[in-house]
Amino acid sequence: MARTLIGRDAELAALEQVVADAARGVPAAAVVSGDAGVGKTRLLAELRRNAEARATRVLVGRCLDLGEVGIPYLAFTELFGPLPHTTRTELFDAALVALTAAGADRPAVLIVEDAHWADTSTRELMTFLLSRLAKTRVALMISYRSDDLHRKHPLRQSLSEWARLSYVRRVDLPALDAESSYRLLDSLPAATDVASRDVIVERSGGNPFFIEELVSAGQRPGSSIPPGLAELLLVRLDALSPTAKSVAETMAVGGPRVAHEVLAEVTGLDEDRLEHVIREIVDARLVETTDFYYVFRHALLAEAIYDDVLPGRRARLHASFVDTLTEHRHRGAAADLARHAGLAHDLPKAFRAHVDAGREAMTLAAPAEAMAHLAAALELRQSQWEPTETALVLEYAVASTTAGQDLRALSVVRAELERGGDALSIPDRLDLLHPEATSALAIEREDSALVAVEQALIIAEAEEFAPWRVQLTALGARITDSLGREDQSLAWAEESVRIAESLGDPGRSADARITLARLHGRHNDPAASRTLLVRTAALARESGDIGDLLRSKFNLGMVEFDDGNFLSAQESFEEAVEIARSTGRQWTPYGVGARVQLANARYYSGDWTLALADLARIESAAPPLGSAEQLCAGFQIRAAIGDEELAADIERVRPYESQDGFITILRSAAVAYTALCNGRFSEVITCIEDAVATVGAQWHNPWFGGRIRLSVLGMEAARRGSAVIGAQAALDIGSRLHSEIERTASSSPSYGWESTAWIRRGEAELGHLRLNCGYGDAASVVAAWRAAVDAFAIQPFERARALQSLSEALEAAGDRSASAHAADEAIAIYDRLGVTVRLGDTRRPAGAHLLTRREWDVLELLGEGCTNKQIAERLVISVKTVSVHVSNVLTKLGAQNRTEAARFAKGKSSE
Repeated sequence: MARTLIGRDAELAALEQVVADAARGVPAAAVVSGDAGVGKTRLLAELRRNAEARATRVLVGRCLDLGEVGIPYLAFTELFGPLPHTTRTELFDAALVALTAAGADRPAVLIVEDAHWADTSTRELMTFLLSRLAKTRVALMISYRSDDLHRKHPLRQSLSEWARLSYVRRVDLPALDAESSYRLLDSLPAATDVASRDVIVERSGGNPFFIEELVSAGQRPGSSIPPGLAELLLVRLDALSPTAKSVAETMAVGGPRVAHEVLAEVTGLDEDRLEHVIREIVDARLVETTDFYYVFRHALLAEAIYDDVLPGRRARLHASFVDTLTEHRHRGAAADLARHAGLAHDLPKAFRAHVDAGREAMTLAAPAEAMAHLAAALELRQSQWEPTETALVLEYAVASTTAGQDLRALSVVRAELERGGDALSIPDRLDLLHPEATSALAIEREDSALVAVEQALIIAEAEEFAPWRVQLTALGARITDSLGREDQSLAWAEESVRIAESLGDPGRSADARITLARLHGRHNDPAASRTLLVRTAALARESGDIGDLLRSKFNLGMVEFDDGNFLSAQESFEEAVEIARSTGRQWTPYGVGARVQLANARYYSGDWTLALADLARIESAAPPLGSAEQLCAGFQIRAAIGDEELAADIERVRPYESQDGFITILRSAAVAYTALCNGRFSEVITCIEDAVATVGAQWHNPWFGGRIRLSVLGMEAARRGSAVIGAQAALDIGSRLHSEIERTASSSPSYGWESTAWIRRGEAELGHLRLNCGYGDAASVVAAWRAAVDAFAIQPFERARALQSLSEALEAAGDRSASAHAADEAIAIYDRLGVTVRLGDTRRPAGAHLLTRREWDVLELLGEGCTNKQIAERLVISVKTVSVHVSNVLTKLGAQNRTEAARFAKGKSSE
């Protein structure tokens, strides 16, 4: 069992409140429910530990499964000792006296576990005591298994009576979410590899007991259920009538869910008889009903029953499902048929069903599921079966790209080109070369993408391939634009538009028109770019081209963003996100890009809470690259607010930097900011230089726009660290970085407000650095910083950073009043944004005398280097509560971050 209670902070807090209410003399009780193994006993044990640590008396009684005739008042005998053998009234009064006495000298908690096994007398006594809790200073806790409560269970009547008491709180324990399941898994001593971790979390359904049992059994993909766990799961099956047991086994063979009409045909039971049997199964809490399907309450239960069916009967049932599903067309029927046909060894039907299921999944915006079905079809396919292998590979590649698995798409398409060789027809070769180029471009392999497009254009010279030339020249325009070859990009984009118009189908060139709009925007003509993108989006919508519609909306958002119109940008990105989500394209480059840029626009406008909330929603099915890109979008915010999980996430994204240069830029900026605030100036400069070299090589352009921002961060590190680095060395570094900023700026025909702002800040940084080294004058530095502050007028965080430097320059110029005013304005912005990790802020009062006793405890543990989780364990409070205390400590001390607070704590301990 895990030492630390995981994923139950809210439920534990609710029970703690019940105990606190009872301690104040307010009647208070809680009824705790949940499935077997979900953690009721573990939760109550944690409550007991916390209560006893506060000198609260805790008494525990348990109901036992002793068959139909149990021992009366067993739980209360364990609680209070032998009860008097007198009349029922006297016995109840004696129990009340004992309960009141338990809370006479100090608050008390009475816990009655497993009330689903309680006898009638115990249930009635619990009802009596619940109604008389006033002034007892005793909190009564009752737990029961919700999955044992069939429709006629006697505890149901008691629960309805207890619910009428206003002070009885219901606390239902759901299954753990995926994050908590992984945390529980990681806390267990048995080591598991990555594949096993995913399998265990999926099979357990978030049930802590199941997780622990699967780990102890050393689960691997394809492993059977541990015997002890299987026996536990099959107990309910044994209680069914023979017919109901047979139908439950048929359901288990049927799969995760079974349609009613399919089950009726396979079982052969008439409607009345089937409904009677299903009612028995539902009452036994084995399955649940939806509008169309029957679903087992837990996947492991279905697995256990399936494994318990004899192999011969299983094979016959699978064959029966194949015969039945062949005639059914309900949603999901193809996927069900594919599974049953495979298990019945009917390979032709399995192949056809997998193809149909893959196509259906694409219409349902489920590309990951489509990939799985189409991959299975490719594995089963024999030479004489339709569709052809090339056609099937293309469908698989489209599904892979839509699911954000461009590397996989590139791999299978290249393999098919090699397999087909010269035997491929021109249309087939074009069909393969286009997705090869698209996938290569998506993972920033532009050179490979360009080679594929050029090959395709050579074989598509004939007039009959004009429609293909529209697509290929448009794609070529995109690739060369990415490579910085604007003249070639413009020529290909215009050629694509011209061919499309000659074909009488201008909408076909939407891709090229988007590239033209990007080129307009880059040459300081946002109005023309905006107009062209709006028109292109309309054409894409008319033609039903979702890809071009998504790209149009994304680029429209970028035009607005580059123009400083954050609200309009957010609207466009939100629309793009919704288009991607509703069509299953959320993990395509533009689907992910829309999410990332939406968060970026919110970061720039200062709406950090909403930005982090959006980014926190990363689906479990997210491809690794898409997940990494989305994580990175929040790095700067998380660095500024002191998120202690950031370091781990930074390491998580490193393997994907080779596939997306923006990951390197965003990761490096966050690392540099954190190092800068902690005085590690040389680390900042090294980090920046490494990032510039990596991205420059990856993008075939050492003068990429993001280099300006990174270089300014390096200049700031040189200025602030000049005393450590050495004045001349710092000046040399700053001067070199400023020259690189000028070279980067000159390489672009134009740049938006952001690049302009960073250039202004670079000028201020150079002047400030020179001033620190004995050159220049303070007045010009102050003027430069004022220009930088104004340039960042629409970006609160960077404006505050510039204000802070302005304050320092004003201090150097001897204008202390203006310096204080600038510092106050910076602090106000930081406080509004929730920035806790910041550069030196000596004007804030050291309010150590304001710390509470608990905050001193937290501070001392910070001094020992404890994480929030470790502090929570030491002080027996929740991680969330620790987070609040840490925030209060930082504010009262005026500390920039945990490190500074820890230094203060160590200083106090040595006094």
